Amino acid sequence: MTNAIKIDEKQYELIQQYIDMLETIEDALDYVTASFTDIEKTEGGRVLADVFGALGQVSESNKIFRDLFSNRPEFITVLEEFETVIDQALELNGHFQESNVKEEIVKGKLSPAFSDWRLKIDRVMKPLLNN
Repeated sequence: MTNAIKIDEKQYELIQQYIDMLETIEDALDYVTASFTDIEKTEGGRVLADVFGALGQVSESNKIFRDLFSNRPEFITVLEEFETVIDQALELNGHFQESNVKEEIVKGKLSPAFSDWRLKIDRVMKPLLNN
């Protein structure tokens, strides 16, 4: 990456918290996915509700990062791709009581979409933490 972005301590903390939050969401989605087949994991529904709240926080954070990186199109593009994750999450509307449909959407769409997007975010943001 040419002309490295310089970030201050506050921005560093914000980026670190954001990356940590994304990791927590991915762990939560893994738990929800496992809960469909592992009867020991009884909190799948509650964890999924928490994931929805966290996705809202990611959307809000993305607005901050859009402003922070407004002159970096590669950042903006990846931030905008979060809409794909939101689209997958919205497919769950009206299906929370339908275990089969919920499992299909979480395992087959939402979780993979989030994981793919998170890898892209990691590629553009983690280098900022190493400067």
